[in-house]
Amino acid sequence: MGIPRKREKAQGASHVPVLEVGLISGTVFVILGLAVLAVGFLVPTKIEAFGEADFVVVDTHAVQFNGALDMCKLAGAILFCIGGTSMAGCLLMSVFAKSYSKEEKFLQQKFKEQIADIKAHTQPITKAPGPGETKIPVTLSRVQNVQPVLAT
Repeated sequence: MGIPRKREKAQGASHVPVLEVGLISGTVFVILGLAVLAVGFLVPTKIEAFGEADFVVVDTHAVQFNGALDMCKLAGAILFCIGGTSMAGCLLMSVFAKSYSKEEKFLQQKFKEQIADIKAHTQPITKAPGPGETKIPVTLSRVQNVQPVLAT
């Protein structure tokens, strides 16, 4: 039996526990919010009042139950928004908090040098081509109206 080795991180992966916790908690809030919203919308409401015009009976338990369903809808929407905002914020922060390894920085620098080298060897076009140098697929000598003629 050998000595257990430390796990090596994948190259280029940044390990930021705060972002991971934020992303996981955001996901939990989104799922919890969706579940509470589903309860609020899928459970049928109860009839609060019944009877004739002169004699109406109000069921206080039904009023409380329907109020609780409305609170479920509100709480679910708030949880969903908090979770979505948390997830979006953590994903954005992970983009800016990424730490690059020495090899990645070297490759980025090499790429920038290659781009600068290509830019140095190309000559920008500073004048229009002459009549015999190249063919231009469009001519501005004839402009044709493509609008339909108005019949009045």
